[in-house]
Amino acid sequence: MNNIEIEDTYHHDFTTASEWEVFIARLEEIIREWKLPRSKICSPLKKGDFINLSWEATSENVHFADVEFSLKHINLITPSDEAIQSSIEECEDKRSQCLMDALNSTNDFASLDQEHLNLAKYYGIREFIILSPAKEVAITDETRIKILLSSITIASNNSNCEVPMFVQVQEPWQSFYLGVSEGRGVCSHFDMVHLKKVPPYCKFLNGLLTLFKQKITEGCGIRLDPAMVSARFTYLLKDWTSSTWTQDPPDFDFMHGETLGVAELGKLPFGATFDPVGELILFTTWPEMPENVVVDSESYTDLEPQQAPEWSVQVKMTSSPACLLGEYLIDFIHLCSNQKTLFELLGDFVSYTEGDGQNLSSAFNALTESRVPALSTVVSKAAIKKTKPVEGPISEDILLPILYFLFPDAEDNPKQPYANANAYNVEDDQWKGVKTAAVDSLVWRLSIVAAHCAHNLGGAPALAHLWHEFVQEIRFRWERNILIPGIGSGFPDSVRTCLLHQKLQMLNCCIERKKVNEESLYKPQSMDIDDPDSDSDEEFFECTNEDSTESEDTGIKRQRKMKHSLWNRPTGRLAKHPVLKLLKTGGSLYLPVTQEPVPKTEDQLEEDAEVMMQLGTDQRASEMRARLMSASLLSDMESFKAANPGAVLEDFIRWYSPRDWIEEEGLDEWGQKNGHLSPRMMIPNNPWSNAWTSSQPVPAHRQKRLFDDTREAEKAIHYLTSQRLGQIAQLLLPVLMHAGLSTLNSQKQEALSNLPDVVQSILSKLQYATKPIHQKIKSYEEIAHDIEGIEALVAQANSLQRKLGGLNQTKEFTGFLVQLMREKEVPVPDALWEYVRSRITSMFYEAQKAAHMMTSVKNISDADSPRDGGNVGKFPAPFCKEFILRAIAPRPSGTSTPHPQRLYASLKRDHLRLAGLFSEDTIFF
Repeated sequence: MNNIEIEDTYHHDFTTASEWEVFIARLEEIIREWKLPRSKICSPLKKGDFINLSWEATSENVHFADVEFSLKHINLITPSDEAIQSSIEECEDKRSQCLMDALNSTNDFASLDQEHLNLAKYYGIREFIILSPAKEVAITDETRIKILLSSITIASNNSNCEVPMFVQVQEPWQSFYLGVSEGRGVCSHFDMVHLKKVPPYCKFLNGLLTLFKQKITEGCGIRLDPAMVSARFTYLLKDWTSSTWTQDPPDFDFMHGETLGVAELGKLPFGATFDPVGELILFTTWPEMPENVVVDSESYTDLEPQQAPEWSVQVKMTSSPACLLGEYLIDFIHLCSNQKTLFELLGDFVSYTEGDGQNLSSAFNALTESRVPALSTVVSKAAIKKTKPVEGPISEDILLPILYFLFPDAEDNPKQPYANANAYNVEDDQWKGVKTAAVDSLVWRLSIVAAHCAHNLGGAPALAHLWHEFVQEIRFRWERNILIPGIGSGFPDSVRTCLLHQKLQMLNCCIERKKVNEESLYKPQSMDIDDPDSDSDEEFFECTNEDSTESEDTGIKRQRKMKHSLWNRPTGRLAKHPVLKLLKTGGSLYLPVTQEPVPKTEDQLEEDAEVMMQLGTDQRASEMRARLMSASLLSDMESFKAANPGAVLEDFIRWYSPRDWIEEEGLDEWGQKNGHLSPRMMIPNNPWSNAWTSSQPVPAHRQKRLFDDTREAEKAIHYLTSQRLGQIAQLLLPVLMHAGLSTLNSQKQEALSNLPDVVQSILSKLQYATKPIHQKIKSYEEIAHDIEGIEALVAQANSLQRKLGGLNQTKEFTGFLVQLMREKEVPVPDALWEYVRSRITSMFYEAQKAAHMMTSVKNISDADSPRDGGNVGKFPAPFCKEFILRAIAPRPSGTSTPHPQRLYASLKRDHLRLAGLFSEDTIFF
């Protein structure tokens, strides 16, 4: 027998499963893993469950013919599912959960935005499985569609799964699904139609009912009972034609009026520049009705919106509406990166004004002239002959009100003067913890006016002009000893106030010191012999025993007095110490008149700290550091020696640093407790002992001044003058943010009950951002965006209040407004039924009147609109019509068991979607 080799290509193992079988087996395996085969009946759905309850999604990836698919199981988490499994009934003689949900009308027309959840709206089902391409791939081939539909049908049958299974086909944007559900002797087919052009017979309810009945009775020859109809018409309102319904206009109209008022200058604007409510959507719903009680045809309709038993409203907000306060803050932050100098921005204007400091034609000189009448006798306007001044970016008629607002004391009858100096103590401010300036102080007003200039009056050049004139006025006041208003008294507070406020406080300190020094020049100078707090004997003589008298035996007064040397006479005494006496002589210890502490701003303290750090750590550096720090100590020692001749270091320590004097038991010869210096004071050549040795008895008024007011004032003015525009903006930015947050906090809106908490959270960010001297612009950008976001919410709430509420401030309306703010569909509550309906009807009516005024009567006739002439002008044609038709009918024959049939229809001007559920009896054909 010849052995014939058979090629391998002829061998085929028919026991090997095909790709299609593997795909179906994998679907069945996943269904069993998800524990879906068993039948279950849950409690009936309640109204709003589709929207209010959570949806759960589980997915697995499967492959078929080198194409990856995603199998998703989506179900509604109902309380019965979460609580007790025993509430689930497993029955063979009832309809499946899918068919029971399809007949339930409690969640008709639910608006669901998540992916694939539109199937719940189309069919009313709470649980389903979707097979869709893992990638954005369109399945348009009819053969592939049928293979996939057959696959899920076989998998559903083999796994005994009653959960509806769908296949997503066509283009992804179409949301087109085909599906099937089998079980309990029923096969339900889920079919869909999606057309861009609406057939004429499908535009009205009558045509859809005919189509629905034809589909059910096709090949059956049965007579149907009246179907149940649910309808919803949607109306859109986008154009707010009447000012009655538009938002309140922004509360700030800066520079658009004929005059510039103080009230405009002192506040920041708030509100959206245009209506933040983009559109209002009205849903009018007719729940289940028998088809024989309603007519909706081309010639007549019973479905008028005013006759609808249920109304619900939804609003669409404008995305990222432009808000005035947010724009002010963000635009000002952008200026912080501008590195141009004032000369680069103003050019010849700076040169002209600086070269003519005494020219009263300038705005600030005119401002301050009335405050100092003597100037009018020094310089005469008529005598000055100058060339035409260079005009700045801000015209004089606008600039003068701004300057009088900043410096109201320059006006005879100020319109908005500052409060007293104590009112600008930051400790008493409600915004304690924010390192800026007190509310309505000079820096507060300057920051707000600067924002107006930057936003409305010309941008960067206008801000540069304002700053230039501001510094000119500050210099003018320094030269003429006029205190700067709206700053408050005291030394610069580097802990609680911003750097600009500290600089102005420093200038006020310098002006006060300068006035005191100039006044002292005109006072008669004494010989520094007498002290006002002591008698002549105590001043010129030192008694060995102050209270000694002559003995009673002799009756002769005897008093031994020792006169001070001419070079050692006490001077500069403030008061006698109530307790202490000098250790060596026993005379009273006098408190000396000392120089006041040297005020320093935050940047000066930082410079001092840097100098100390740069000195190093060696012995020479330590000595230098001690010398720099002991200037004030040396001055106080000299004042103490001048007031207390014969005093020693121990006397000074007992007064100046009591903790370094350690008391002992026992009393000295003058009746005081004994004691000794602390260990640190007994270190040889320590700074205290060296300073005491080198100090001379010199009273404070004869010492070299620790604080040179002229030099410090010039340094402060030079600092203000030399700033670039970005640096100016950074100086004002913390206060402007503070003012912006204060403006936001002043808003009242009942619908935003947590507004104070949100403001408090932003305040915490601002407190952190204002602490460092070197500003972090990123932090301020975040705060500005937070403020802008809350401003948009307030503007939206105000706009809705005006449209729907008017003067209605009831608790019910506030709750209604809160729900609308979430941009969800909200039913009109019974308590507001008539009120809200009338306002919405009026809005649509006025919009229709405006539309009729713009178009002719012939052009406005629409075949889609109702033909009832009484209401045609009140509502436009519906933007969308939705119908749900339900029936229970036997299929595929008259002897079959009746099962639910359902059709969902959505009609728009250029869109038609039909989603039908048609059930067939698989037992009784």
